[in-house]
Amino acid sequence: MIYQAYFFSFLCFALLTGDAVGQQPNIVFLLADDLGYNDIGYHNPDIITPNIDLMASQGVILEQSYVQPVCSPTRSALLTGSYPFRIGRQNGPISDNQPTGLTLDKTLLPEYLQDKGY
Repeated sequence: MIYQAYFFSFLCFALLTGDAVGQQPNIVFLLADDLGYNDIGYHNPDIITPNIDLMASQGVILEQSYVQPVCSPTRSALLTGSYPFRIGRQNGPISDNQPTGLTLDKTLLPEYLQDKGY
């Protein structure tokens, strides 16, 4: 979770500062539930992940990530930059018929990106 807070802070800083040339960089998020450290090709030669390996060789590899054990808390933290327990999403996935979601007082990552022209 600490990683997400730092990553979100870095992303916001990068979005606010902009590029000297005026061209926006591509942003790619890979969010995989239950992906272990040794489940990618660049960590384990027995695993074949050529596309992920290629992206890793041409980009930045972030080796320490802390996520929740289920999807909804992890995704809410990524979208809001807040710990799940601060927004009531710490207890597990949101079911289909559950009349709840994210709090409306948070600005979400897509909104920050839209403000920057993405």
